[in-house]
Amino acid sequence: MNRAWLVAVVAIAGTARADVWEQAADPDLQRDKYARELDAANDFLFQATGQNIVDTRVASLLDKAIASYRRAAELEPSEGEPLYDLGEAIYGFYLVCYEDQRATPLCTHTRPLPVARAEQALAAWAEFEKRAPLDPRNSVADDPGQSLLATRALLETRLATKPHLEAASHLYEKILARGEVGYASEQIVGNLAETYMMLDRLDDAIAMYRGAVGQDPSTGYGLAVALDRDGHGEEALEVARDQGPPGGYLSKLQSGAVFYVPDGEQYYYRALIDESFGDLDESIAFWEQYIQSGAHPEFQPRARQHLDALRMQLKKHPKRPSKWPDSEPSF
Repeated sequence: MNRAWLVAVVAIAGTARADVWEQAADPDLQRDKYARELDAANDFLFQATGQNIVDTRVASLLDKAIASYRRAAELEPSEGEPLYDLGEAIYGFYLVCYEDQRATPLCTHTRPLPVARAEQALAAWAEFEKRAPLDPRNSVADDPGQSLLATRALLETRLATKPHLEAASHLYEKILARGEVGYASEQIVGNLAETYMMLDRLDDAIAMYRGAVGQDPSTGYGLAVALDRDGHGEEALEVARDQGPPGGYLSKLQSGAVFYVPDGEQYYYRALIDESFGDLDESIAFWEQYIQSGAHPEFQPRARQHLDALRMQLKKHPKRPSKWPDSEPSF
């Protein structure tokens, strides 16, 4: 998190009893209260980053920081800073491990994603953008893939409900409207295509994937899956084969650098890739796993079509060899 940690300054009110409404109307007094709340929030966060603090203590300090950020945001409705910092605090303590597997006292990627915390961070950042649309942190000038907008879009995608996926698509569209063309934009285009597919917008997904296919084979596999689900099975298998053996892709998938939601969606990709190279046993196993997962019910009938056809093909040709290159084992 990029912020200067501030030491809290506790202001002692004067002995004079001023009228409450007069205080509220005094802009200098409001600003002082705002500054004190920000100082307090930053101090709580500073304490939470201390060494050898147990989880419960960290959580308590973070809750106090969040409360102070919210009070500061209420005191100055035009200021975006408290909301940016609120989102960063939640993300840095509760959510960052789902992107880079860097553990914090409150976050390990092996735990379920804390949905309520994710929604808190997203709401704070959305309000930050609303209050400060021209703030450089809402831009994509340096790297579209590392921008705050991209972080928000990925987090929306992980939540995986239709409203969150729609929000993710809008964020990706905004990034592409603002960003420069390059590899990072290729990743964003691929992510947007994947989001369209999860929203069952297959025509949009295919068009977007065609514009994304390039350096990253995961976008090529995404195009293959979208084509297959849209009824273009032979073209889908051809596109999957064109990506070559998926060793690098599998490594990224296993490390979490590439992820799919909901859980089980990855089996559709793996089944289609194996099928494209004629590895029928492996493909059947992954189609079965996809169906058992229940992921994306709208695409389950298509998976069953594959499974039935491959079982029939394997029954007719039980000794059919794999088409994998000798140097690339099946997975």
